[in-house]
Amino acid sequence: MNDEESVSVAVIGSLKLEDDGSVVFVEGDLSWFKARGYGDKRPDGRWGFSPVETLYLVENGKAEVYRLSNRLGFNDLLTFFIQKDMNVWRDYVIYMDLRKRRYVVKEGFGPKLRFRVFDRGEYLEKPAKYLVIPLYEGESISVEELLDLLRSCRAMNKQAVTAVLDRRNEVVYYNAALADLQNK
Repeated sequence: MNDEESVSVAVIGSLKLEDDGSVVFVEGDLSWFKARGYGDKRPDGRWGFSPVETLYLVENGKAEVYRLSNRLGFNDLLTFFIQKDMNVWRDYVIYMDLRKRRYVVKEGFGPKLRFRVFDRGEYLEKPAKYLVIPLYEGESISVEELLDLLRSCRAMNKQAVTAVLDRRNEVVYYNAALADLQNK
């Protein structure tokens, strides 16, 4: 075995998959997760993680997830989360792509405005700059629905970005905006 093969990724923390499907921090270095924008404080005071965050942390070896006394792998978690939300794979691929581009990504405002994305280096200093509208390639969205989403983004002073997941699991991003054209 060479040196590259002997290097292992250090697990930062252990998480627990609750009966209701939520994921909470159990032990480890919570400050590491907080500083990098993973998870949020729940109303009960515990630190919780979204399904896509959980999948990303497990796939990258930063967290282990347990349910009862069983350690769950990436595929186990994906199967579990898909039973609750059929769009988990789409959302995960988009989340993973944004994280690999070094953006901090937080939960958005529902399934249509799925993620809040912070400009690089601005997490904890400024509010999120972008709201992501996720779509599968070939999925249709009405003009009225898109306009409503764009108006919501504008009202929150955020830039709308449409993220389209294609057949090859690649993400293509499109800026979407309302234009105010006036006669002078």
